[in-house]
Amino acid sequence: MTTETRRSTVRALVAVVLAVAATAGVAGCVDAGDVPPEHRTFEVGKGVEKLLVEVEDSPVEVVAADRADVRVTRWFDGVAYGGSTGARWSMEGGTLSLGPACSGLASCDIRHRVEVPRRLAVRIEGRNGDVDARGFSEALAVSVDNGGIRVRDVTGPLELSGDNGPVEATGVGSREVTAEADNGGMRLALVRVPQRVEARGHNGPVAIEVPRTAYRVDAAADNGGARVEVPRGGAGDPAITARAANGDVTVRPVSRRERS
Repeated sequence: MTTETRRSTVRALVAVVLAVAATAGVAGCVDAGDVPPEHRTFEVGKGVEKLLVEVEDSPVEVVAADRADVRVTRWFDGVAYGGSTGARWSMEGGTLSLGPACSGLASCDIRHRVEVPRRLAVRIEGRNGDVDARGFSEALAVSVDNGGIRVRDVTGPLELSGDNGPVEATGVGSREVTAEADNGGMRLALVRVPQRVEARGHNGPVAIEVPRTAYRVDAAADNGGARVEVPRGGAGDPAITARAANGDVTVRPVSRRERS
């Protein structure tokens, strides 16, 4: 290698290091909470009874509301250093897609709030961001990869699946609840007697809280303890299945605070 080639290589490496350092410095200054929100509404087509919300690289709050359309509020901030920044939102049929559109050396921060008609069943699929959902009386399903799940005040059939984050549902009045957590704890607090609850955890504790009555309980932990603090019933009573591979399992009465 010639002297000039070595100098060129060093200059290139220095440029890369400076670019990365500059991007890291910019990243600390980017905060979507510091920028004004943007709003957009999407019409729900005739015949659409179920909404799919797909969210990438963003926390999202999804709320059932008294409206006929879907209203999205987003906060976005981005700075490019040799790359590009942007955000995307679109709705086609019954699918709403949300997320950033950043590439190259760039720092972006984004978050969303979605208001949906109460009449719609909703499925939320999130990736790399927490999901918060509340107020649903129709069926609700939430699946998150790399993020936590928090659900409140729902009465329709409920299905939850979390990977790499906690799963929590409170104020639940659903008759049917299915929940799974991989690499995160789980807590389900039901304020009405359900017909069936099935909860499974892999790496983390599983806690189910229900109104005090008799249940057919199947609780077990492979590497942990299993404790049942509600009356055990027989055929015809509500059924609870709670399993954990690595963590404790607890089935206990829901607190008065949750029921109020």
